[in-house]
Amino acid sequence: MKYMTIFLFLIAFVTGMMLWGPPTIAADTIEVLKVETMLMEKGADSVSLTVKAFVKNNGDAADIAVGVVGMDRQGFELEQATLKGSLKSGQTKVLVGMVNVKGDVYDKIVKWEWKK
Repeated sequence: MKYMTIFLFLIAFVTGMMLWGPPTIAADTIEVLKVETMLMEKGADSVSLTVKAFVKNNGDAADIAVGVVGMDRQGFELEQATLKGSLKSGQTKVLVGMVNVKGDVYDKIVKWEWKK
């Protein structure tokens, strides 16, 4: 019973650490210079996009996560993506992610921007 309790604790601990994710830095030490998207595949009901963010780290070296959102004409957020990577101090890097969007939602998105 003792070993089963230790085993379950370790499973819960490891799962929690995996969900917590890597440490990130404060948004005021990074700068997103530009966000671009590229249509990869358009299906009958959905669209696959590549989302790229050009990110500059003005702080210390760290793992970062950048949120980007797809906006409609009225400024409502219709879709979101989180791009992750490691940047050294002063480094500019392109972070890339894939997003699947419903076709009708994709037609309403007019721009993608950084969500601070």
